Amino acid sequence: MQDNILLEDALLLVEQNFYFLHVGEFFAELSKQEDFSTKELSIKREFEDLKSYSFNPNIIEEVLKDAFGKREITLFEYFVEFNSFRGICMAMVEALRLDSPFRDYMMTKLGDRYEDFFDIVSFVRNVLSHNIHADIRLNEKDFSGTLKRIRRMKRDTHILFSFNYAIDLPEIGSPSLGYGFVCEIDFEKLKAGMPFLSVISHWELMMLSELCFNLVMAFRATLFKR
Repeated sequence: MQDNILLEDALLLVEQNFYFLHVGEFFAELSKQEDFSTKELSIKREFEDLKSYSFNPNIIEEVLKDAFGKREITLFEYFVEFNSFRGICMAMVEALRLDSPFRDYMMTKLGDRYEDFFDIVSFVRNVLSHNIHADIRLNEKDFSGTLKRIRRMKRDTHILFSFNYAIDLPEIGSPSLGYGFVCEIDFEKLKAGMPFLSVISHWELMMLSELCFNLVMAFRATLFKR
């Protein structure tokens, strides 16, 4: 019973973070197109027992002014994306650690790619949970545990994970027959200090996050068919 609750919480967290990613991207793009720093920026959050917290309008104004007119990624956009990536991968790892129908579904759906998928989402979760560098550089503890796991299982440390929606998850539907992505990581070659985005690209993180969400959606659809 407890595992069922934990699984539902983990799957819901994957979904919620993916929704946050999309809505956050919308507001990030809107803040580039419209100067919201001219609006009334005093915001107060009300809590129980008549307690409240007032947010600093000067900080809000500074972030909004910085975003307006920019073409490159903004501070708000960066935190929306990378907190979403971290939350999605963290929740997926926790869901897959449980002995559950979801893990059975994932093992069946991904087949011999299951362990590679688990290693990739674990790696992303580790990096984004431990990172304190602005440019996201690897720490040895981000990948050492995964590398030991791969060696212990006598698997190839050079992972090449590919996914095509039309072939691998046709029940979700895809915008084109070729829609999908490839993620390649050689865990044997990872070194402390390497830029994270040179190992897995920004676009691949988006596609990986979308895949986590779609796998949860596809699993939930199987429950309705029972």
